[in-house]
Amino acid sequence: MRMRRSLPVRGLVVFLALLSSAWLACVGGHIPPSTFQFENVVPYTPPGEGGWKAAQVLVLLSKISSSFPQSATCDIEVGVPERNLNGWVTDEDAQVAAAEAADRAARIVLRQRLMTAVACKQFREHMQRLMQSSEVSKPIPGARVSGFKGVLVSRKTFP
Repeated sequence: MRMRRSLPVRGLVVFLALLSSAWLACVGGHIPPSTFQFENVVPYTPPGEGGWKAAQVLVLLSKISSSFPQSATCDIEVGVPERNLNGWVTDEDAQVAAAEAADRAARIVLRQRLMTAVACKQFREHMQRLMQSSEVSKPIPGARVSGFKGVLVSRKTFP
């Protein structure tokens, strides 16, 4: 008799665990830094002129909700200087800053329930502000975020 009671309880626990992990996969996604593949666009020439690299990514912002489902595909071009006041900007630092800023910007924008075009515009603006702020682990002064301005580099898609 005791076995029968524990079996439904176990089933309920497993069901709730699966449900919560599925919910987190749908809502709590993170953009990995490797999504942002920076390529040189303007070569750096000493003693400090030029030097610009960019990454282009199509990002799908989505929020699954029964009351207000949201989805927007945004073209994101992230540009960073090769060198700024803080020294050299490595590809790894640029990737981490871009990914952290994109994650935070997505959360801000998805809370606002905006139409697609407005959501993408707001996403880019928040992402640019965040990339230069102390809200990311390695801020990059001079970073720029916009829509695609042309085919400068290889385009990536997330997810």
